[in-house]
Amino acid sequence: MKKIALRLLISSCLLAPFAFADDYTLEDYQQIFQGDKQFKQQSAVESLVLSGLNDPSLFDIVEAKLNASLPLATQKHPIEYSSWLAKGLGYSGNEKYRASLQAIVNGDYHKKLRKYAQEGLSNIDKFAIWNPILNDKSQYDAKQSQPLNVLANALASSDLELKRMAAKHIADKRVYDEFLLEKLANQLTSLDLLKHDKLSIDTYAWIAKALASSANEKFKPVIVNIAETAPEKKLRKYATKYIKTYY
Repeated sequence: MKKIALRLLISSCLLAPFAFADDYTLEDYQQIFQGDKQFKQQSAVESLVLSGLNDPSLFDIVEAKLNASLPLATQKHPIEYSSWLAKGLGYSGNEKYRASLQAIVNGDYHKKLRKYAQEGLSNIDKFAIWNPILNDKSQYDAKQSQPLNVLANALASSDLELKRMAAKHIADKRVYDEFLLEKLANQLTSLDLLKHDKLSIDTYAWIAKALASSANEKFKPVIVNIAETAPEKKLRKYATKYIKTYY
């Protein structure tokens, strides 16, 4: 009964096209951050992570919102709001925002806010590398949307952390477009970056989970093959679990 219920849930998600938060255009994001709806801005920050957007005209607004929020960041919700903005500012991959984040890390602010400002600094380093990968239009499929192409680029990259982030996003947001499922399956066919270490095993486990959680029977043989032949025992164990859970 559990598997039947799960399949019904997944089927209902497949029947209704998934509404990407990432479908926001640059202008949409600018409008959101120029407004006063903090919850919507936090949601927008979350979707920025794999948007590929790095336009300063957007992140200048985020930086201004962050700096304006700091005097109020003394209670739970204002601290959370400022923390989201600090983390998201790093998605720009732009050095021009490092000073603002470093000032928070060095300042007399709540430890949670300083923690996320530090994460924002780390994100600047990561996304300076990742944004060009996500935005490489030479790899885009003209028939697919920008969000799908961005995720496909992330999966095809040689950066394991970026691949894992994309797989988590697909699984968590239930992005089960067949274009992406094919990309996931291709990754599991080659296993070219799989090594005997935690990051690579975890990355391919998430790729397998993202594919299996679609419950698409077309791709079940790919998961079965991983469960039976993957060179890493932990990955075989994960794949076996996903077969029982999703098929």
